[in-house]
Amino acid sequence: MPPVRLAIVGCGAAARGCHVPALPPLKGDVRLTALIDHDPRQAQAALALYRELGGTDADQVVLATDPTEAADAFDAAVVVAPHTLHAQIVEGLLAAGKHVLLEKPMTTSAGDARRLAATAAGAGAPILAMAHPRRLFPAYAWVKRLIDGGDLGDVVRVDWAEGHPYAHEPVSWSMFDRRLAGGGVLTDTASHVFDTLLWWLGPDVRVVRYEDNSLGGVETDATAHLRFGSADVHCDFSRLRDLGISCKVTGTKATVTIGTDFPAGECTLITADGVELHRGDVDAVAPAQGEWELLFTEQLANFAAAVRGTAPVHSGPEDGVRVVELIQDCYIGTARERSAQPWTTRGGGAVGGSSFADRTVAVTGASGFIGGRVVERLILGTQARVRPVVRGFGRAARLSVLPQDRLEFRQGDLMDANGLRAAFEGCDTVVHCAFGSSGDEADRWAASVEGTANVLAAAHAAGVRRVVHLSTIDVYNPAVTGALTEQSPARPADPADREYEQQKLAAERLVLDAHGHGLETVVLQPGVVYGPWGGQWTTAQLRRAESDFAALPAGEGGGVCNAVYVDDLADAVLLAVDAEAATGERFLVGNGEELGWGEFFDAVRALRGLDGPATRTVGEPVPDGEPVPDWELELYRSTACARYDKAQRLLGFTSRTPFADGIALTGQWAGWAGELPEARA
Repeated sequence: MPPVRLAIVGCGAAARGCHVPALPPLKGDVRLTALIDHDPRQAQAALALYRELGGTDADQVVLATDPTEAADAFDAAVVVAPHTLHAQIVEGLLAAGKHVLLEKPMTTSAGDARRLAATAAGAGAPILAMAHPRRLFPAYAWVKRLIDGGDLGDVVRVDWAEGHPYAHEPVSWSMFDRRLAGGGVLTDTASHVFDTLLWWLGPDVRVVRYEDNSLGGVETDATAHLRFGSADVHCDFSRLRDLGISCKVTGTKATVTIGTDFPAGECTLITADGVELHRGDVDAVAPAQGEWELLFTEQLANFAAAVRGTAPVHSGPEDGVRVVELIQDCYIGTARERSAQPWTTRGGGAVGGSSFADRTVAVTGASGFIGGRVVERLILGTQARVRPVVRGFGRAARLSVLPQDRLEFRQGDLMDANGLRAAFEGCDTVVHCAFGSSGDEADRWAASVEGTANVLAAAHAAGVRRVVHLSTIDVYNPAVTGALTEQSPARPADPADREYEQQKLAAERLVLDAHGHGLETVVLQPGVVYGPWGGQWTTAQLRRAESDFAALPAGEGGGVCNAVYVDDLADAVLLAVDAEAATGERFLVGNGEELGWGEFFDAVRALRGLDGPATRTVGEPVPDGEPVPDWELELYRSTACARYDKAQRLLGFTSRTPFADGIALTGQWAGWAGELPEARA
């Protein structure tokens, strides 16, 4: 019998990571004959991979942008397109008599899913199979056998958690675009989980409670309480937080625990009276597979057998329908609630009275701490069109929860002036938050300094009116004592030093020099910026060695901490976008309340649950661990106290967040994000 002629429709990251590598072992059984993607570059990349992997007849594979263009070249297709396109693509393929293996989720509406299933159930209809590869994970198949064999007794509870910061790098924003993805982590991850639960426990299910954090975009966090018959099932999913990857199924006779990733690693089976029956790996029992590539090879082999009529599919259209129905019940059912996330929704409308209704604002470094908050504030508090510019889409998952009607993501690298110009076209303002934060010293210098030059050149070429540049208080001479103003002496330039402070000093000078040549520039100089998603002054302090705190100031110890909550800095950015008096100027930005480093670190100690003395001399010996470096201790002795009179006078800026409020919001976020000791336990 000749091999099944196969097309892959949608040639992005999922196709290249899973389905293309599965093909070479299927010589004589399945032959790739067409690669179809609306973006020819994706099809070409998939073909290059297929050729690299030794795929047969690679030179004869047809490349097309639509299935109709290659209709004569294939008999069956794997559909790996954006979720909201599934129904339309599959309907066309089935109508043309093509067999389909469909990636999850089947569709993004229950009505579309039921219609596809009905079409596939007709007499003489082509095969429609669902790609649910987790059924082929050894641990999942093991749990299925335990449940079906009665080894667990009656299942009374399931606890499932899957969460980690989004680690994949998609080739486009489509996974986070509601118009293409249909949903977020529930649509993506829970498609697998819900199919598994339905496979294990049966179709008798209802949604007791569902909660997610979508603000109009796609959710990054979701919690579902389901009831399968009499079994309570609790599921937690995240694209931002580390929740682990585990499932515990509790029965009246025994409890089984597995890791839900592949491979599962250590699995346990413990009886209700505490006898351990199993601990360790689980052997793959056919059709389950013990190697990642073989999962998809087995799935394709089964699909080919079903096309030939020699085997049933592992997962059929009725399975896909049930998953979509359950997801839809979560999204639009009466049990849905919105997650509280005051650190995101706080901030109110635009400051300064402007709605920015006629503005398009590009934000570089939008996947970072400050840039991300600026994007959130622009979308939630103004009417501006916002164009986040990111080096890679994966790290910007946080922003996908936002309403997306005014959100236009662009990919851009600070070292690519032409790419930046394309990203800035049509924008009147650029907020430049990106800087060199990775690589070696030379890489960081290039991104911070040469990258800023590229941003300025690209903005000018694109007809941008104003660039607001995020600098730092660290450009001033560290020897300054007492009042620190914009007139204070700058840090001496040191050609031999190319670290952060010198990078920001050089970049700031470029920005100020660019003003007046067809471009308006504004420089903001914040001090210690802290708050949700913060790095150096938030998560780094929450994670640092406990022994460090013996050497860090406490109580009234230490010098002046010129701290600013990230929302207040975002206020200053919004004001700088609009204020005419700001052009060509630089502004120190911070909170005018007196705050010492001892108070700052006491607040960190309180969040971490550490005991601290009332006072401590900066630099006392650390009892254990590596000593706190001298340069850091010197920072905590500084008595330079920043003044914000100029920002108040010309920008209309006044800090709205006392330190007590800012650290409280930071603590709420840190607890949710798993950055506090009890959350990490």
